[in-house]
Amino acid sequence: MGILEFRPRFRFTTPLAKHEVVGRIGARLRTDNPQQLWLKDSDGHLVLSFPSRSTHAWSPQMDLNLEVHDTGTLVRCLIGPSPGIWMLFSAGYIVLSLLALTGITLGFAQLSLGHGAWGFWALPVSAVGTVVLVLMARAGRLRAADEMRVLKHFVDAALGCDCFKLAMAQAGE
Repeated sequence: MGILEFRPRFRFTTPLAKHEVVGRIGARLRTDNPQQLWLKDSDGHLVLSFPSRSTHAWSPQMDLNLEVHDTGTLVRCLIGPSPGIWMLFSAGYIVLSLLALTGITLGFAQLSLGHGAWGFWALPVSAVGTVVLVLMARAGRLRAADEMRVLKHFVDAALGCDCFKLAMAQAGE
């Protein structure tokens, strides 16, 4: 089995009304919540996450967007790291890209002036930095895989379905 048994982004339609979905998840949080998950609710946007005292940098959260649909409620799920981690990686890729562009520009300027083109040394530094970021992302995904499954199974139990299989079945329609 791969790192994940499901995609971190999926959607499905449930026959439950929007308030029933929120109610079931809230009820499960109160009655059967051994991981002490907590929920933020903002009118159809739910964020299910682990308590801050037991999280690490890679701890995932599950974003659920609920939309009223003809046959019930359309549930869009995204399981991933907190926005702070996304921002850290985005900033890292931006900095490395700017370093590479600066190195290329400086290197060609130095070449055109007949000087030593030491500016090109920024390219291997950027490449190594990018490889490090990619490897860190993979390591984080491995560390978070079990917690991602916990979030998915929690929602499955609360809604009484295998939401991922339901999403796959509905996508095939």
